[in-house]
Amino acid sequence: MPLDFLIISHIIGQMRPRQLNLFGIKKDKNKGPEREKIVIPIDTAILLIVVIILLFIIAFSWGVGRGRSLTLKDLSIETKAQERDITAKDKNSSETTKEAKEKEAGKIEKITERNKTIKTKEPLYGIQVASFRNLSSANQEAERLRKKGYPVKIEKKGKYSVVYAGKFKDKKEAEKDLKKLKKIYKDCVLRRL
Repeated sequence: MPLDFLIISHIIGQMRPRQLNLFGIKKDKNKGPEREKIVIPIDTAILLIVVIILLFIIAFSWGVGRGRSLTLKDLSIETKAQERDITAKDKNSSETTKEAKEKEAGKIEKITERNKTIKTKEPLYGIQVASFRNLSSANQEAERLRKKGYPVKIEKKGKYSVVYAGKFKDKKEAEKDLKKLKKIYKDCVLRRL
């Protein structure tokens, strides 16, 4: 039995120098063998930084998901309350919901018919001359075109104010003026209004 113990202790003694540690231990030669410093190898430091970043990302995404779910719950509670109010109003009113829907559909049809008649009365084509972020610049350009005898229209499209010259019912008429305006505005384009 003592022989086995000697063999095992010999094997353990040989393994110690080759054993890998998460944090390497280095002795300070200036202050003696008793004082030891903890040294983190560069690959271990990188691994720890990556793990910490991943934990932050996971925590952040969990928080965003949790916030969304709470917001959706609040919104669903609000919509349910609004639906209850609407149903209570419907019960109090003399009209049924079907009659109210039919009236709304009739109003929408009338509005679309009005829009169709208005659209057919207006010219269908205009020449887009320029677009500006600043409305005052668009107005200045429109004034220059008016002085040249063109009817001008300015439309707001997102952040831009678009200047249109001319009002044409026919595409062929518009193409004649397009050629004239291309001499002044190289990027002008024929557009449907």
